Amino acid sequence: MSTPARLSLLDEFPLRYDALVRFLRHRTGNGEDAREIAHETWLRLAEQRPAAGAPAGAPVEDARAYLSTAAAHIGLDRQRRAQWLQSHTRDSAATGAAAGHAPDVADALMYRQALAAVEAALAALPGRTREAFVAHRVHGESQAAIAGRLGVSLNTIERDLGAASDRIETALRQWRGEPRPPAREGGRRRSLASLLAVGGLGVVGALGWRLWRDQALHWEGSYAAARGRSLTQPLPDGSGLILDAQSRIELAYDARRRSARLLEGAAFFAVQHDASRPFTVQAREVTVTVLGTRFGVEIEPGGSVLVQTESGLVRVSRGDTVLAGALGAGQGLRVAPDGTPRAVPGTAAPWRHGRLHFDAVPLAEATERLARYARLELATDARAAQLRISGTVEIAEAADWLQALPAVLPLRVVRDNGRVLLVARQAKNQ
Repeated sequence: MSTPARLSLLDEFPLRYDALVRFLRHRTGNGEDAREIAHETWLRLAEQRPAAGAPAGAPVEDARAYLSTAAAHIGLDRQRRAQWLQSHTRDSAATGAAAGHAPDVADALMYRQALAAVEAALAALPGRTREAFVAHRVHGESQAAIAGRLGVSLNTIERDLGAASDRIETALRQWRGEPRPPAREGGRRRSLASLLAVGGLGVVGALGWRLWRDQALHWEGSYAAARGRSLTQPLPDGSGLILDAQSRIELAYDARRRSARLLEGAAFFAVQHDASRPFTVQAREVTVTVLGTRFGVEIEPGGSVLVQTESGLVRVSRGDTVLAGALGAGQGLRVAPDGTPRAVPGTAAPWRHGRLHFDAVPLAEATERLARYARLELATDARAAQLRISGTVEIAEAADWLQALPAVLPLRVVRDNGRVLLVARQAKNQ
């Protein structure tokens, strides 16, 4: 009697998934983290799968132990990244600790006087100069954007900002009792914040906080996940980001807002509540706004934007039109390229759990979505591309799903040099 062949790790994974999640939940104490680590473990295995025609890797003697060890190492890496970011954030906060200094009564009086001097200087500026200064130094608007909005040249805005800085510097020097220097040293202005130093302590009080807090607390980041790989990234405010394979995103934080722009693919957000700084996600023309919740956003292959909420509430809008004022747990909204919304309830970002859901989508869009994970190139011919497909695909079993398509759609699967082509079958009467 022959001994049955052992399965490869990738083949073993679906059989071991539930046990692996239980193991990881016991280690992390969090079911969501456990599923995310398990999915990342599968992606690592899929990335190591031999190319078509290459010899398969040797089976592992104890797949359960191997998968548990690999997943534990991935979880440890995630924990170390999170700890590093928290440490980095604390160090950054310590560097700028002066912004949180609480001045005593004498300091507070001096800062109120300084603030009054600056506000008087701003009030005396010409309207355009004052508007340009506030837009650039307080709201962080770029000089080019201000020039375009006000209909003047960039050089004009630069002169306006220089004139405003000169006027405020003069007011601060008068507040400190310092004479204005007869000429610039090296053509460089003295830092306005340095003019707020009291008693050599270098404490920036209410004035610096009020005028330059956006710049002091500004943070930007951009992330991308490669084909076949997801990315889990903790954010400086304690929120969390998971990027799906072949996805890109840009983020920007300041003292008043937290914003993200999804450029490609899909992302899941676990947002820390902060009533003073809403979190917004821009995906094409769609804007999602939250204070603190868990939700997914995806730019689908056909150009639609899908928003799904796991917990909490989100607001979905397109331009000035609110499409959903309070999208709650288990609810979703698909916004077509022309702006038409359609409710689509279901699990938020199911790709985190190794699944994709298709609801009567063109086959070309389904294969393009699946191609984010495949090592093989997936393509459809013109007629097959228009066929509609519905159902749930286990990403780990994508090859089996492709092979089974001819049983439900009039097409055939052609494999050629690492390429999978779905070709529509000719009708019998043609």
